[in-house]
Amino acid sequence: MKIIDNKGLDCPQPVINTKKAIENGLPVLCIVDNKIARDNVAKLCKKMGLETLCETKDNAFHLTIGENLKTSDKKPQIETAGKHLIIKSDKFGQGDDVLGNALMKSFFFTLTETKPYPKRISFVNSGVRLACEGSEVLEALKELQQKGTEIASCGACLDFYKIKDELAEGEITNMYDIVEAINDIDTVSI
Repeated sequence: MKIIDNKGLDCPQPVINTKKAIENGLPVLCIVDNKIARDNVAKLCKKMGLETLCETKDNAFHLTIGENLKTSDKKPQIETAGKHLIIKSDKFGQGDDVLGNALMKSFFFTLTETKPYPKRISFVNSGVRLACEGSEVLEALKELQQKGTEIASCGACLDFYKIKDELAEGEITNMYDIVEAINDIDTVSI
């Protein structure tokens, strides 16, 4: 079994290292020292259709990555055939902040009323605030998730703004995952 020690590495390096190890053959033991890295590696494995067993040892997470999952275990896509939206700011457009907030709220409401729904929404920079407690668009995000839209917020951005614990909708992701989504899905930046 190949062992990949990813302790102390910044996002997205644990995901990249693990993907390279997987490409060279299974099984792989990936060791990370934080929950975000654990979740990001597990998400990569799930996306690749791989089985993952996670154990906590010596203040680290040990993820044993093995054989393929059955394809029938994958969730069907619901009502989404749309685009990947990258939201770069908590305000829509440049100019007056009050107007920008109102436009962003209107934008997300309109997304819930218009098909096809976005396949994915990735929040980066100050855009991550929109997926956190107190945001005026949380109800729209919840509704979009129920309709099949994947909601993802950049972990490094949440850390920068010190709001990781306030994330209310969606999952924490990393730049590797965002770039993969850009490559896989028609992407629009807002």
